[in-house]
Amino acid sequence: MKKSVFLLLTLAIPVAIFLFLKIFGSNTFDIPILYENGIPGCADSSSPHRVPDFEYFGETEKNISKERVKDFVVFGVLEGGNSNDRKIIELVRIQDAFYEIKAPSFVLFLQGDPESKTALEQQFMEAGMEKNHFDIAIAPPEALVEFLRCGLALTGKSPDALNKLVLVDPDKMIRGIYNWQDQEQTDKLILELKILKQKI
Repeated sequence: MKKSVFLLLTLAIPVAIFLFLKIFGSNTFDIPILYENGIPGCADSSSPHRVPDFEYFGETEKNISKERVKDFVVFGVLEGGNSNDRKIIELVRIQDAFYEIKAPSFVLFLQGDPESKTALEQQFMEAGMEKNHFDIAIAPPEALVEFLRCGLALTGKSPDALNKLVLVDPDKMIRGIYNWQDQEQTDKLILELKILKQKI
């Protein structure tokens, strides 16, 4: 009799704990909105900062602006030459993490010419990026510096800005800034984006 009671309790306690956590527990994390009072040194306000459209980058980029900001967007800056290999690998990792659900859009700014842009697009697709997931925008230097600083909260053309990815939600609010060159940071971007996609 005692053994059967003991066995029953041994089985019942874990089940009771599981049911309690299932009913009353919460297994979610809040991903905060960044810059709720605006970006320091830019147009501060009492409402959260929203990433502006980047119409001043030209007609192609204007179209990117209208289409891409309807869902989650990951912004980044590309450099000329062969310095983007590591960045491309990380972008493909992020894209592939969402193969079962809609991947984010990637908008990548480049200071260069149309030939550089075409070569980079080819490099992206050869690495496994799907063309409908990314756009490369050729950005005039002064406009890009201003957009990075007061649009994406990155400091101009500094190496720090060049190595950052900025996650923006469909309401154009910044939800995370991550080091593009650090796999742990891109893993964090993937995790936080999955959490946000479940909530929005």
